[in-house]
Amino acid sequence: MIAIMVLMLAVVGPLSLASKGLQTTLISKDQETAYYLAQDAVEYVRWVRDTNKLRGNAWLAGLDGTANGHTNNGSAGGACTASGGCIIDSLRDTTASCTGTCSVLNYDSTNNYFTYNAVGSGVVASFFTRTVNIVTPVGINDCTVGRGCEASVKVTITWSDQGSVQRKIVVSENLYDWQ
Repeated sequence: MIAIMVLMLAVVGPLSLASKGLQTTLISKDQETAYYLAQDAVEYVRWVRDTNKLRGNAWLAGLDGTANGHTNNGSAGGACTASGGCIIDSLRDTTASCTGTCSVLNYDSTNNYFTYNAVGSGVVASFFTRTVNIVTPVGINDCTVGRGCEASVKVTITWSDQGSVQRKIVVSENLYDWQ
């Protein structure tokens, strides 16, 4: 009986550790994916700012609800500067305002990327929601001539893991209207 008990402890201990390690690995994978989704949105905002400046547009055009000639095929983009924030699809060069909760990102398993394309033919709903908020001006900076302008970009990714625990990552960065 004692031998069986010792053998059971010798088997159950490592199995328990392996199970906990696997669970931690899955959570870590989701956190890493969330971080890269947030960084993708920040990089897109930076790219739109740079493209706007090189084309002579207002620096946040396409992100503040005004057109810039490329975002949303030249029409006005989503207002990431509004209180609800916006969603950004960097591959399609589109933005859309959010009212309430932003829509869930979909995963395109055919091409292996996240998108807001409709579900179907290789595109499945993921459990990641990405919200982009841009606040400008920041602090005492009022965007008048000679003082420059600064915007705070905040990207929030939320998801529920396998244990239905709600998780969130927030990536923030300040961008400047450069000349």
